[in-house]
Amino acid sequence: MRGSLSMLFFCSVALVAADTPLIGTWKLNTAKSKFAPGTAIKEMTLVFEQDGSNLKRTVTGTKADGTPINQISTVPSDGKDHKVEAPSGPVITVAITPVNDHVTNVTVKADGKVVSSAKVVLSEDGRIMTETARGKDSKGRKVDNTEVFEKQ
Repeated sequence: MRGSLSMLFFCSVALVAADTPLIGTWKLNTAKSKFAPGTAIKEMTLVFEQDGSNLKRTVTGTKADGTPINQISTVPSDGKDHKVEAPSGPVITVAITPVNDHVTNVTVKADGKVVSSAKVVLSEDGRIMTETARGKDSKGRKVDNTEVFEKQ
C-alpha cells in the first residue's frame, strides 16, 4: 500500500455537489492537528477541482518519516464504494456519504474490509475543514487522528 490509510480519509473528504465550497487548495495545519503515534503528517496540500458531477482531488505532501504522499482520485458522493487509484498495494475503495451541507462521512475499505472511517466537518464560513479519522493504517497502527485544514 502506498501509505497510511488514514491519508485516504482526508484525501477523499466531503466530495459533494457542484457548488461545493471545497473547490480550491487546502493546507494541513499541523499545529492544530492531532495524530496517533507513528501516523503524523509533516505537510500536506489538498486540491479539489470540479470534474463533471464529481470532484477530483489531488493530494501531495510528506509523512513525518519523510515518505512522500501522492494521490489523485475522482469519487462521487453517493454512499457507494468506489475504487481509489493508488500506486501499489491492496484494492482501496472509498464511500462518501454527505450528512448535510457541512458534514460528510467517509468509509475506507482495503480488499473489501472496512479499515477506517472519518467524519469531515466544514466550518460555517468554509475556511476550515476538520476531519476526525479512526481505524488502522497500512502498517496496522491505530489511527485516532484529527486533521485541520485551512483553505488557501
